[in-house]
Amino acid sequence: MSPIKVDRIAHIVLFVRDPEASAQWYCDVLNMKITARAGDGPYKGGVFMSFGESDHDIALFKAEEGAAKGKEFEHIGLMMAGTSMDDLRANYDFFKERGVEIAEILDHGVSVGIYFYDPDGHMLEVFCQKIPQAGGLSQAELNRNQGQADPIQL
Repeated sequence: MSPIKVDRIAHIVLFVRDPEASAQWYCDVLNMKITARAGDGPYKGGVFMSFGESDHDIALFKAEEGAAKGKEFEHIGLMMAGTSMDDLRANYDFFKERGVEIAEILDHGVSVGIYFYDPDGHMLEVFCQKIPQAGGLSQAELNRNQGQADPIQL
């Protein structure tokens, strides 16, 4: 039996032509707010947006020039019911036992996530939230660390 216990879909990441223009649209149309802009690393130029409490519900990353339609989704983030690194390590061990292809493990400051692929090549992420979302704490940290994405080993 799988030990993976997902609490909810936590965020989506979209590839877009112009992250800043798209962010303005999401603010104007869906009443979202920008919580952070990625300053460096693999997400440089990305914009993180929230509907309210979460550090981000939608992230917008620059699409490659000439990217085909349908490549808009980068990954789907799944918030784990368990919030400890031990829970995350148990998930990692389970993935390895099952032969799940793992892309990377990243420490975002607000959370640590395992990025992996489904059989069709869609990237998913299970993560444990390190900084509470309540009271804007995770939003403040994501803004402070500018979308941190540091590769780590579990």
